[in-house]
Amino acid sequence: MPDDPYWERVPRWRAVIHYRSKNGLIDLEHFFEELAELHDIVERGPSFCAIEKVEIRCMLMLTDCAQTLEEAANL
Repeated sequence: MPDDPYWERVPRWRAVIHYRSKNGLIDLEHFFEELAELHDIVERGPSFCAIEKVEIRCMLMLTDCAQTLEEAANL
């Protein structure tokens, strides 16, 4: 990654894990660098049996990356 303080401040990934509870969904937000880390986050709990869904987003705004599937296919 470029030598830029931006890269040191911004985590690469954000995941919101939505857990079912008696009072509705509870959303827990997590930031991490590698997708493989998500496994350990889920395993730490709360119970993965209560997961409704997991939303994962890339946090980096890369101007030199393809922004769509069509752009990536043309690389």
